[in-house]
Amino acid sequence: MDEKIWPSDGGVVMEGAASHGHRWSATGQFLHWSCAALILFMLGLGLAMVEWVEDQGQRFDLYQLHKSLGALVFLLMALRAAWRLLARAPVLPESMPRHERVLSKAVHVALYGLIFAMLVTGYVMISASPLPLPIQLPGGGHVPNLVAPDFELSEQMKALHHRLAFVLIGLVLLHVAAAFKHWLWDRDGVLQSMLPGRG
Repeated sequence: MDEKIWPSDGGVVMEGAASHGHRWSATGQFLHWSCAALILFMLGLGLAMVEWVEDQGQRFDLYQLHKSLGALVFLLMALRAAWRLLARAPVLPESMPRHERVLSKAVHVALYGLIFAMLVTGYVMISASPLPLPIQLPGGGHVPNLVAPDFELSEQMKALHHRLAFVLIGLVLLHVAAAFKHWLWDRDGVLQSMLPGRG
């Protein structure tokens, strides 16, 4: 079981949510990698159904899958954001320059903001669509539409959703490049802090 840790700034950390000194807890690792896998799949699925899939029936099915997975991503990201507010991050290596620490925090905040912005714009887009099919959930449930049908609003949200997707792809690539830098160049254990194992 994860030990209870109290951050130096006085904030409360829930038992089971804390990191182990230089390594994220199993909870943090699970939320990180499950969200990462789903978001990467969603980005690929989005590109495929918009740019490559020509069959209208298949494209419709992919859109419905994309919408349903979006609801799952929102749930996991909400859990991760709440957990992150309570969990203490692992101690960064002393060799890490201050500007890299600032940039790392900025990129992480931007990633959270972009992901939630994409989820909201996607939700508004499908709600305002002239064919407002609700988001289907397992077991026959669905997510109610947020707004009434509005073609102009739907098109605006679609354009914004697509632009945000490309910005998110760029940030993800930057995040991955930084992880490989820490692993191959700095060799400071930052990447290993999010990998399973003992540390």
